[in-house]
Amino acid sequence: MASRSADAVDNQPTATRPLTGSCQADATANDDDEAADHIYEPPGDLADLAPPLPPDGGWGWAVVAASFSANLILDGVCYTFGVIMPELLHYFGASKGKTALVGSMLPGCYLLVGKTTTMTVHFWQ
Repeated sequence: MASRSADAVDNQPTATRPLTGSCQADATANDDDEAADHIYEPPGDLADLAPPLPPDGGWGWAVVAASFSANLILDGVCYTFGVIMPELLHYFGASKGKTALVGSMLPGCYLLVGKTTTMTVHFWQ
């Protein structure tokens, strides 16, 4: 395999440095279609540029809103259980221990299903 000079390597196009200068002249002079496809031409007017389309089709914000709502409700109930516990004691007429057990089951379920959820996410990723 022939070794390339440092100048030839420096003139290679990359994602951040498009094909310009002598490489551009070589590509067009030699009618090299593959290299000519990579010639960068800056836009004439910045107003012509459109924002890129979202990769998920625009559903990203709906997922964020649904996740926020679910966490708001579940964590709200979990962290404010001490505030609503007296009302639950009065309404159900149960002991403090049984009522507190119900309140502690939500964070307990979070912790118990965490490993299963992680394995499921990694499986479908």
